[in-house]
Amino acid sequence: MIDLISILHQPDVRPIRLFPLTDPAHWIAILDTKGLEIACIEDPTTLDAPQRAALDAALAKRHFVPVIRRIVAITRAPDGHDWLVETDRGTTTFRIETDESIQSLGGGRLVIIDKLGTRYLVPKMTDLDRESRRKLERYY
Repeated sequence: MIDLISILHQPDVRPIRLFPLTDPAHWIAILDTKGLEIACIEDPTTLDAPQRAALDAALAKRHFVPVIRRIVAITRAPDGHDWLVETDRGTTTFRIETDESIQSLGGGRLVIIDKLGTRYLVPKMTDLDRESRRKLERYY
């Protein structure tokens, strides 16, 4: 068995979720600086508590996927659309370049990828307020 805690404390390794949007609870790879896989963890719940805590901490540093709670405004920009949204981490603005930046994950879930590559998650379209859904439906 590998010593996951020691591996994760090395500065040149990083954990990544192999299926971050469709199956975030499983299949986590540990990669070196060249992107080569050092380890692959199918089910993190099988790890002992200290290893699981180390993995969760490493993933928390790496993954940033704000959840959109409300769409305040969407305005036309010269190279796309500017969005003003309220997320689980506060109010923010971002720009998307095309309607293809909005992708369905199935089950009413959406991911919106901004111009800089940041992903924003809409866990369930029906959970958005009516006005937010109306704004979103113009572009999706």
